Amino acid sequence: MEERTINMTVEPRALPLAERFTIATKSWDVADNVFVRLRYGGQEGIGEVSPEDRTGDSVAAVVAELETLDLAAVQGPFDLEGISKLLPAGPARCALDIAAHDLAAKLAGISVAELLGAGIRRPPPTSVTLPIADVNKMVERARGFHDHPVIKMKVGFDGDVDALAKVREVFDGRIRVDVNEGWDAERAIDSLREMEHLDVELCEQPIKKGQLDALRALTEATKIPIYADEDVETSRDVASLRGVVDGVNLKLRKTGGIREAVRAIATARALGMGVMIGCDLESGVAATAEASVATLADHCDIDGPLLLQQDPWPGVTYDRGRVTLPRGPGLGVRERS
Repeated sequence: MEERTINMTVEPRALPLAERFTIATKSWDVADNVFVRLRYGGQEGIGEVSPEDRTGDSVAAVVAELETLDLAAVQGPFDLEGISKLLPAGPARCALDIAAHDLAAKLAGISVAELLGAGIRRPPPTSVTLPIADVNKMVERARGFHDHPVIKMKVGFDGDVDALAKVREVFDGRIRVDVNEGWDAERAIDSLREMEHLDVELCEQPIKKGQLDALRALTEATKIPIYADEDVETSRDVASLRGVVDGVNLKLRKTGGIREAVRAIATARALGMGVMIGCDLESGVAATAEASVATLADHCDIDGPLLLQQDPWPGVTYDRGRVTLPRGPGLGVRERS
């Protein structure tokens, strides 16, 4: 007789990166992630999150939070709302929520994207990232992406405007810049005005989070669209950013998974704001979940698996920035043997 209760296992796992990844505030050589497996009726769903220690999260804390859960309160594998009520928004709920969507879609015999009502839509092209490095190395990396439609350049370092100008000389596609809170308000205005002639598509989180008045003034001071990242987690945060920024970068780690991300997208749409789906340093599990949600968004930045030495869970595939979801059911990811 098949087991008809939901069972969970939690597994922390270190994913070595292909090379050091540096932003304005931190560098990584390894992604320390948490995987969740949910089993029900002979099926298994898998989820993943990459906790962000810059916001006070850790692998140990996520594992502890998950291992104390009592899934008996969930009314079966399709009670995705019940899953979302077990934990607050954040990384632990993210991994659990992705696993629950994967499980429910497998049981229904459809993909996660179809479960979300997105049918067989393709996500928008993903940006590929230029992490902070020696400027010549950044330029050469950009040159190597000449056949990609969009790159995201990490800035927030001395000489970043000049570096962007050199990258623009070798890359004629769309360029986004991501500051990761690396500028103060005065420098942000000066830098963005200097960048305006370099055809920048958008700028993410130019100043430290929590300074909404300064962020609003900055949005009004530049022609470059401003997208919040660190300033936005859930749909409530999206609503608070109306009139402050042009758009939001939503990450499943922050929203607490797919279900709240869809709410946040709907909120942004109602308020006339642009939507990007972003990523962390992660495998095909989280990336495929993000790509499934990105079918509802304007932009995506889902290149996490491309930054790993090896993806243990291949899923979403890439062809010069164009993203293709694997065939379902569920996420359609397969564990590498």
